[in-house]
Amino acid sequence: MKRYLVATAFIALTLFSCSPTERSVGFTNWSDDGTPYKFHLGTEQSISVVKKFDELLQSKNYDLLYEHFSDSATFTYHNGEQNTLKQFIDLNLQRDSTLTANNETLKWEPQNAFSVDLDPDMGGEHVNMLYLATYESEESKSQFYANLWFYVREGKIVTLRQFNQSIK
Repeated sequence: MKRYLVATAFIALTLFSCSPTERSVGFTNWSDDGTPYKFHLGTEQSISVVKKFDELLQSKNYDLLYEHFSDSATFTYHNGEQNTLKQFIDLNLQRDSTLTANNETLKWEPQNAFSVDLDPDMGGEHVNMLYLATYESEESKSQFYANLWFYVREGKIVTLRQFNQSIK
């Protein structure tokens, strides 16, 4: 009888300790059907997609961005303006040209990134990347934080939303 109790306790402990602990926190109302969701930790894979976006943008390899975005990708800026990938690239080309012509620079450094998932069984993750941006001209220097939220699904960026905060 004692052996039976020890064996049963051992099996129960083994099963309990090996079962995955699902950790979710918070809440969101992002669902279309009203289903409440909690946030789960995302994956390094989605963060890698966003880091590749940053790498291509920093090196001004705009043509390669097409490989990392879905065909219907949208960009929404802090002022509510929304663009397609082509419009985003055109804006960057125009900005680069203006900065060069005026002997100005705009640099940004990633400060942190994390990924959360609303439903690990559904696919797609929300990746947040915070940048410290520095603008310099001959007369002035200013900085701001750019907080970008990406929605990544199947290795492609589907949406990008940007929010800025000035540093005084």
